[in-house]
Order: sequence, then structure tokens, then C-alpha cells
Amino acid sequence: MSSFYDDSSLVLIPSGYKTSKVYAEKPTDGSGDLAFTRTGDTATRVNSAGLIEKVRTNLVLQSQTFDNASWGKIGSTITANATAAPDGTATADSNIESAALAEHGVSQVLAISSGLNTISISVKANSRTRCRIGFANSSYGSMTAAQLFAYFDVSTGTVVQNISGGFSTIVDEGNGWYRCSVSQNLVAGDAAGAVQLLFIDSGINTYYTGNGTSGLFLWGGQLEVGDIATDYIPTTTAAVSVGPVANVPRLDYLGSSCPRLLLEPQRQNLVTFSESFDNAAWTKTNTTITANTAISPDGYQNADRAQLAAGALLFQSGLGSAGSNTLSVYAKATSGTSAKFRFFANGATLFSSDQTATGEWQRFTFTFTFSAVTAGISVATTGADDVLFYGFQHEIGAYATSYIPTLSASATRGADAASKTGISSLIGQTEGVAFIDFVWNGLTGVGSYPRIIELATDTSNIIQLYSIAGTTSWGWDIINGGVVQFTGSSTMALGRNKIAVGYKLNDMVIYKNGTLVASDATCTVPATSALGVTGIFNGTAGAQLAASVNQTLLFKTRLTNAELATLTTL
Repeated sequence: MSSFYDDSSLVLIPSGYKTSKVYAEKPTDGSGDLAFTRTGDTATRVNSAGLIEKVRTNLVLQSQTFDNASWGKIGSTITANATAAPDGTATADSNIESAALAEHGVSQVLAISSGLNTISISVKANSRTRCRIGFANSSYGSMTAAQLFAYFDVSTGTVVQNISGGFSTIVDEGNGWYRCSVSQNLVAGDAAGAVQLLFIDSGINTYYTGNGTSGLFLWGGQLEVGDIATDYIPTTTAAVSVGPVANVPRLDYLGSSCPRLLLEPQRQNLVTFSESFDNAAWTKTNTTITANTAISPDGYQNADRAQLAAGALLFQSGLGSAGSNTLSVYAKATSGTSAKFRFFANGATLFSSDQTATGEWQRFTFTFTFSAVTAGISVATTGADDVLFYGFQHEIGAYATSYIPTLSASATRGADAASKTGISSLIGQTEGVAFIDFVWNGLTGVGSYPRIIELATDTSNIIQLYSIAGTTSWGWDIINGGVVQFTGSSTMALGRNKIAVGYKLNDMVIYKNGTLVASDATCTVPATSALGVTGIFNGTAGAQLAASVNQTLLFKTRLTNAELATLTTL
């Protein structure tokens, strides 16, 4: 048996990537690298630590250079790089108060929108031990909320006074450093036409007479959209985003120690505040929500506790449309052992079976045919229970795709697409093999025939494997000069599959999971110059399949049937 790696002309094993590109393992000169696209910054993936990774952005500028002009100095003087920061580098600044009756601190003016916002900063005592952090407009007043500052003691590591109607935390970072944060759901009167100030004050009172020598050490200012403070992201002259941002391929580790290239169709999460079940967007009947009580699947303390009494309902109205709809949520038993809940839909006329949450996070799904606008979570048939929830999603489709986080509005994840044009030299023109090892996540994507893998020059010259919309079947077409040479279909189970098409003049075969599915001895071979993986890239948009790709191979010679059986065996 030959070495498949040595004999192949192209090997794609998802490992290396950058924005808009997935690197091929072979060839190494870049000629086989795939172009990648996905619009929007709402995508997630499961990273190598098994955690859901979202796009995160620090909107603060010059986040650890408080002497920079981006920061306003209020009754204080900044000395740069005055002491060791929490990360051990000599990059923390000192903020020394002036000898005057005044406020003493720093601020930064940033345009923000209404909704959940979080400010965080690392603070260390330097004679002064207390600080305040919060939101204000440019005149330091007229905010709608009664009080949008929280007060902290960085000698005892305590929140002295919480932010009104919000959420405040202080986390010990070692060596006297504390990460202080405040989160607030700013309403239109707070944010519309207003600005945000990050303010650090050396005393609990707004005004006091300084001594000219005391103050605080500061490092790592961050403003982010969301209800919790996440890991610090350094910035300089512009905001910085990290995670699966637009056009960044998603190497997903869900259920595996090896990454898969996650490729999905466009989907929208219709619910708002998908992680904030305490928000007023959620209607709560016989349900008590306690926010941010446990570590969620994304590794932060932002999972909510739901105490479900008899007749409990937790839902949002006005969502959904005709056809298949799918609800999904991550759930875990508050007790760490067992808890139950149900999904409901169509105005509480349709319920799922009891869903049993355990001591480990799991994602639960429920697909239904839409007829009414109310859908959500209810108590199990056995009565009251106590469950942790995270990441609710309502999407139009017959299966759940990867989680799309939302805040004050629904969010749409663009379709993933990976392809390469102009590679006739890597595609066998008179004979060859196209192979894909992938995990099929759903029945279909978008479009009539979502592609699994495709070699093509145009719509008249194609070798393609595709899913048949609305069914559990997949099919294949070999078209030369507009004339169909070889076509057929077969059933395919959800989960991992290995499929190969071997082609040569009058010698075509299809193998799936080690078994010969079909063959043809009367066909010709089309000339092809482009490769598409789980998508169509030659004129017909929107035919993406929901799949995770483990490996894609091309061969310029037709492997033997025995080799194809070996190559495709699971």
C-alpha cells in the first residue's frame, strides 16, 4: 500500500492559519493554501482548552500608558513605568495626586452605545488604598442611573460600594494588585450622545485635598461590551479585537484533541441577551434568576442560576418564522448532580422531553416546526428544579450551529467559505482522487445542494460531492462540458464520514467509510482548476454545508480500489 501523504498533491490538515487563509501542509510553497472568508465578528469556536472562545474587544486606547495624551489627568500626575505590573513587566504607571482640593485620577472619553458595558483596570495601593471606577458623560453628570460608579479598597480586596443596578468585582492578581471591574446596562439616556469615562480616584470622596505624594499604581485599562470583565487585551493607538473575528478561520476542538476547520452556513441567533437571563428581555414566570453565579463553558463567571418553580417559563416572545426552528442552550445542574428542564415552543403548546442536566456542561437542542412566536425554557414534568444556564440560541434551521452570542440585538454569523482557484497543477486533469474527512453537523446548509467538496473550472466542468437539501442523503456529479457523466446518491449518517471520489477515463468510483458506494465505466473526465471545501465557489452563492473538516487530500493519480477502501475507513 502506498504512502498517501507522499502520493498526494495537496494535503490540508487544519493547523496553520491567518486572516483570510488556511495553510496547506503540502505543498509548502503556498500554492495549495485556501482562501477563507466569513463576515461579522459574532462567531465562536471551542479552543484547545475546551472553552468557547468569542470575539472580545478592548475599546480603551493606550491601555497601559496613562501618561499618553489619550488619558485625561484630573488633579494628578502620571509617572510611566514606575513599578512591576501584574504580568511582571515594568510597565505599571503611578498616579500621584496634586496638593489641591480636587478630584484626583485619570479618564478617557470614548463614544459608546447603550447596552451592557464593562470597565476593568488593575490597581495597586501607593499610600492611597481606595479608588472609584465608573461611567459618566462629558460633564460628569446627568446620567439616567442614580450612581454609575463603584468604590473599591485595594488594601483589603473588597468592593466598598457596588455600582447602582450593576455588577462590581475585585480579583486578587498577586503582589498587591487587584483587578477591579464594573458592569452596567446603560440605557438610551445614559449613552445616546454621551461618552464614557474610566475614572480612578485616590479617595472614596469625590473631592479631597491631596498631599502631592500619595496615589495609586495603574495598569491595563479595558472597556468592553458585555456583562463581565474578560482577560485583559493590550492596546496602543486603536481598539484591539481577539478571537474568531471576521475572516479568521475557526480551528475547532469540540470533542477532539485535534482541531477541525469549522465551516458553517450563515445563521442568526434571534434572542437578545443570550447569556443574561436576568435581563428584562427575558420573561420569567415562576422563575428566579441569579446572574453570574458559576463558571460557564467560556471559562468566565457568567453562567446564570435559574430556580424553576412549578409552572416555570423563561422565554422571549416574537421570535421565529415558518419552517424548522432550533433552540439550544448550555445547561448544568446547580447541585452538581442532576437537574431537569424542558424546552417549549409555539406559545407553550409544544414541549420537548425532559432534558437532564448533570454536573458537567452540556449543550441541549430542540428542533420544532414553527407555528407561534413564543419559545423558551420550562420546568420539567416532575416539577421544580435548579439549573445553571448559558448561551441560549434560537435559529432558523433544522439543527443547531455553533453558538452566536448576543446582547441588545440579535446577531448574525456569516457563512464560512474555504476555496482555492488556479491550482490546475495540483488537481489531476486526466485522473485523480478527491478525499475529505469531515464531521457532518446537520442535514443541510443553505441552498439546494450544499457542497461537501468540489473541483471545478465552471458550472459545466465539475467533480462534486454534495448534500441533498431536506434529506439525510448526499450525492455526486461529474460533469464534462455540460454533460453529466456520473451521478447518484446515497444515505449518510450525522457525525464523522470519510468520502473519496476516484476518477479516470471510464473508471469512476465513490467510496464512503471504507465501502464502495458506486462506480461507472463509461465516463470522461472534466478539466478542473479550483478546489472548494464545504461550499460552492463558482457562481452560485449560499450553498455552504454545516461541517467540521479534519482533512482534505488531492491525488493526481487514481488510487486503486483497495487503497481507496483503506483511505476512507473510519
